[in-house]
Amino acid sequence: MLHLVLEDRHIIGQEKRLGVHSTEQDHLAVVFEDDGETGYFYAINTQEAQPVVDSLSVYNVNGIESLQEPRQVQICWSEDGNRAFLLVNGYPHAAFDFTRLIGYNHSKYPLPELGSMWSHENITDKLVEEWLTP
Repeated sequence: MLHLVLEDRHIIGQEKRLGVHSTEQDHLAVVFEDDGETGYFYAINTQEAQPVVDSLSVYNVNGIESLQEPRQVQICWSEDGNRAFLLVNGYPHAAFDFTRLIGYNHSKYPLPELGSMWSHENITDKLVEEWLTP
């Protein structure tokens, strides 16, 4: 079951940064950022020397139609506080599993940094159903 931690309205291409800590793990957090050109989701572990441990592309602004339409952006955490999800209009666009060190999005982009223990996988219909079914 997912726990909604943050919800906001967002117009793609307008600069915005939203971040929240895990509901159960004080050292874990995630941040969604739109810098005006791209949208990214970042995994943060404050116990690491470099706290930003992974990043996932969510969108390129120039690839989005109807930019003036506000989107609902939600950040949810799993019950154990080890998985974070970015939902746009109720649909998962990125997720981090801090236990398995896997980032999920629709393109596996960007590749994890060289030497990182993280890997990336595509979000599938099966995963979406698993994540969103109570």
